[in-house]
This record gives sequence, C-alpha cells and structure tokens, in this order.
Amino acid sequence: MQRHGETMKRLFPGLYAGIEIRAERTDNGCWAFEMRCNQLGRRLWFEFSPHGLWTSVGTWRTLDEGLSVAARLRAGSHFWDASIQTARLFREEIYAALREEQ
Repeated sequence: MQRHGETMKRLFPGLYAGIEIRAERTDNGCWAFEMRCNQLGRRLWFEFSPHGLWTSVGTWRTLDEGLSVAARLRAGSHFWDASIQTARLFREEIYAALREEQ
C-alpha cells in the first residue's frame, strides 16, 4: 500500500489521508481509521470497495498498526466485522453464512 500522507503529516500532524483510507488522531493518542467499504449481506460485516462508503474500521494505537489492518482489508483476504471491531479472515463458514442469507 502506498503512503500518500507525508506532506499532509507535516501540515496536520493528527491527520492521515490516502486514496482509500483516512485516519485521525483521537484525544487519547490512538488513530481512528475509515476505509471505503460495502456491507456484506445484512450483518455488520464490511469488505473493501474503492467505490464504497466511508466506514469506520477501528481505532489503533499506532498509524502503522492501522495501515497494516487496512492493507489486509484492501487485499481482500480479510473483512471488517463491526460487531466485534476486528478484521476477520474470509473462511468457508463466512461464505456459507452469506449464502444462507440469500
């Protein structure tokens, strides 16, 4: 994942913006991340989509930790489970649960 926020980091040290992600430093020093995502089925599950809506994908202690999670979501190997605030690996039981909803 390319990091496009270096100039912005100098201008606004508490903000980070990329093409598909953005982050803001919170009052407690953590980074609140948002990514463009689409909802999977009727659950609070979200997958990365360059044309999706901005969706919260957690708060992380460091910028690099949040960027690492965002990279996994962008790669398509993981999805964001908002009900437990974690990135989960796509597995067969996830696909089965989504098929049952149809």
